[in-house]
Amino acid sequence: MSNYDHGPIDTFEIVWRSGHIEQIQAHQVLMPPDDHLPFPLGGGLYTQTETQTRPRRGWAFHGEVDGHWRLILSADAEDIRTVRNVTHTNDRVGGES
Repeated sequence: MSNYDHGPIDTFEIVWRSGHIEQIQAHQVLMPPDDHLPFPLGGGLYTQTETQTRPRRGWAFHGEVDGHWRLILSADAEDIRTVRNVTHTNDRVGGES
């Protein structure tokens, strides 16, 4: 097993379509693809027609828990209204004076 330094964990605020707000901690967030893109970012994996007929994927939050990389949360794109990283929202520009 290889050891990777994923850095400090971030806190994300999720606003669900129902209006419920929660915070989770994760190292990585995979966003659903943008419906307006004619091809997946990185290209080459799908033709334009295959991309347009593929079902939309959802959000995936991953993080290191107890030394293991885990899926922390997976949700359909339509179930989440917004996601924002709130880890540094209280940081002051320029640090302490």
